[in-house]
Amino acid sequence: MGFFPPNIKRLDRKNDIPGLLKCLDHRWAWVRYRAFAALSARCGTCGEAADRLRKLLDDPDPWVKTLAVLKFAEQGDPSVAGYMKEIMRDGSRDARIGLLRVLAQRGPTDEPAVIQVIMDGLADRRALVKGHAITAAASTRHRRLMPYVGDLLHENLHGLRIQAARALFEIGGSGSADYLIGLLADREREVRDEARAMLESMDSDMVRRALNDTRFIELIRGMNGTEPVRRETARRIGAESIREGLALLIRACRDRYKGVRIEALRAMAVFRDPVAIDEAARLMKDRYFDVRLEAVRLLGLYDDDRAREAIEPALNDRVRKVREEAKRAHDGMLRFR
Repeated sequence: MGFFPPNIKRLDRKNDIPGLLKCLDHRWAWVRYRAFAALSARCGTCGEAADRLRKLLDDPDPWVKTLAVLKFAEQGDPSVAGYMKEIMRDGSRDARIGLLRVLAQRGPTDEPAVIQVIMDGLADRRALVKGHAITAAASTRHRRLMPYVGDLLHENLHGLRIQAARALFEIGGSGSADYLIGLLADREREVRDEARAMLESMDSDMVRRALNDTRFIELIRGMNGTEPVRRETARRIGAESIREGLALLIRACRDRYKGVRIEALRAMAVFRDPVAIDEAARLMKDRYFDVRLEAVRLLGLYDDDRAREAIEPALNDRVRKVREEAKRAHDGMLRFR
């Protein structure tokens, strides 16, 4: 390589593939970057130049490396799964957003690595990354992502809550009702109106009761009350078996007070609805052992692979009472398989 940098545009215009390939080894990162971009656009990532292009997945320059990962991910190459996770763990904000945009363009998928990357994006501390992760989640149409998107219904930014609601509806249709009903209690009218519009398109007696029943309106008011009132409201939903109140229990599982979370778990046990598995599984990581204990008890009611997998970490919980309850529930699940 001489002192003057190679003219990538000229090499590309002349279709000089050998010249472009040579530039992939240039000492200047920007030359490698432009050469990769030109070659991948002209030849793709699965032709005769693929092996040379693939080497840039381990390029020392993060700018070049990210471009390579995104291009291979765009083609659905499963071998870049580890690189995608690395970007979501250590990459810049723009790198994460770029990857999520690529995954959103790929459409429906059940590829585990893609689902995990989107989960990581949904948990990112940056609102902009979360927004792109929501878009990617909606694009996958994968129902496993619903509880993770559902977590964002509690974001401070009401625009994110609206985006999450729309994604849930896009993924789950009428199966998103338990999430959307809870938004009828949102503090922002725009969010409530969006939720109502989506719910009104569903043909469901439960949804109609949530939209029109005065008893449900009382429950909404209760869930917006003080901590003792919220706790009593959660207890009442279970005691009176108010099925449409399950959506409010899902919200209560994220309450700042552990007493409300515990009552919500107890009330959800009444309905034994599969949606409760995801909520209980999330609370298995709660900081308070009595919340984790109640989550184990709820999960033990299900003969379900997801419930069993969620209980397994509790077998090694730092609190003996939780470990013992987890073992009892786990053994019971295995016995009846």
